[in-house]
Amino acid sequence: MTTLAPDPATAARGAVAPGPRGVPLLGNLPQWKSDTAQFLLRAQRDHGEVVRLRLGPYTVHLITAPDAVGRVLKDNSGNYTRGVLYEQFRIAMGDGLLTTDGDYWKAHRRAVQPVFLRKAVTAIGPNVVRATREMLDQWEVRARRGEPVDLVTETLRLTLVTLSRSLFGYDIRPAVPVMKDIVDNVIEVMFKHGSVGEMLPSWLPTRRNRLIARDRRILTRLVTEIREQYAATGQGPLMELIEAATDPVTGARWTDEEIRDEMITIYLAGHETTAVGLLWTLVSLARHPSVGEELDDELARVLGGAEPTPEDVEQRLPYTRQVVDESLRMYPPIWIYPRDAVADDELGGFRIPGGSSVLLSPLVSHRNPRYWDNPEAFDPHRFDPERAGQRPRMTYFPFGAGARMCIGNFMALLELRMITAMIHQRFRLKLVPGDFLRYGDTSVSLRPLTKVLALPEPREPGAAA
Repeated sequence: MTTLAPDPATAARGAVAPGPRGVPLLGNLPQWKSDTAQFLLRAQRDHGEVVRLRLGPYTVHLITAPDAVGRVLKDNSGNYTRGVLYEQFRIAMGDGLLTTDGDYWKAHRRAVQPVFLRKAVTAIGPNVVRATREMLDQWEVRARRGEPVDLVTETLRLTLVTLSRSLFGYDIRPAVPVMKDIVDNVIEVMFKHGSVGEMLPSWLPTRRNRLIARDRRILTRLVTEIREQYAATGQGPLMELIEAATDPVTGARWTDEEIRDEMITIYLAGHETTAVGLLWTLVSLARHPSVGEELDDELARVLGGAEPTPEDVEQRLPYTRQVVDESLRMYPPIWIYPRDAVADDELGGFRIPGGSSVLLSPLVSHRNPRYWDNPEAFDPHRFDPERAGQRPRMTYFPFGAGARMCIGNFMALLELRMITAMIHQRFRLKLVPGDFLRYGDTSVSLRPLTKVLALPEPREPGAAA
């Protein structure tokens, strides 16, 4: 495999990490804002696996060396907090699992963890099948008219409906258009873009602040409706846990604000990332017909036209799993994990000052030619067991790692595998040409920057059986 230079393993202990040249005052900020993903990929290529960046007043290190990634996420995770780059997330989500640290985070994670365990997640299978079938029936109508579908809109709707039914016992379909608008607004405000409006106090009635306040009111009303429905019906496994949750020290029930913030966090973060992962899987299959043919062969041989079950995608469809794994390698939905170093540390032989930030990027790590042959190629067979076992740990971490690994990773993988199988059993997707393959600005997820239009072409009955 290609060897990057310089190799951090040969660097002097405690040395200052190399990095790209910037401009006075702004440092590398213009390069970052121009095309963040490509800038970080170039930084790894040109400077190695620990790269020092200057983003305005902030010193940031891009970390892709596997041992160093493991140290940040697992071995020395107590030294790395969510930090300053997560402050914007509180605007939309409040104090939920995504934005908090320490004992508060531990107690809240422990309270909701049971519904996200592998064994518990299999219970959502019928909801995945039902929501996917509803979507595909609508695609049949669109196909007869020769109309394309927008994969961004469709995947967001599908994962939102599935999550809402599975965890909250609530049918959110009537609110889907409003929720998509809210999610778009939330993504816009979660990362700073350097605009004047971001610097103004939240009480000023700017357009940005009015939108934030409006979206917060809508989400709060949604939470109230779901809680009222749960009180009347007792439906929703996550609601059962949240309504019964208590503070481990005082024994007091969670406040209305705590419940609201966790529900909003799970709604917003839980469906967006799964939708983005599904979208890129579908795009990759449409762009690589030979992969689609191999997937068809497995689905026909194993399922014979039947809809997949959780047991099928877990035990009987290895290539389907590898297609999803490869999509998550090339297009990890959460592609940047920022952390702040509390105290000085050393990563890959380079000094990380306390108070500075580090960036872990699955997108960049997953395309490191030191560990991935031909990393720009879409090749599910790189996840064949004999090949996957040769790679060092922490070269692949689409859901993070350690105590803060994404709580919904089992649920997301189950959805991605089952939905991919169901779609491919009924349709081939033909992409409408566009520039959607540009991605990776400073948004929260790796959502394409434009619509992704595709023509669903129904398969002949029995074609995949």
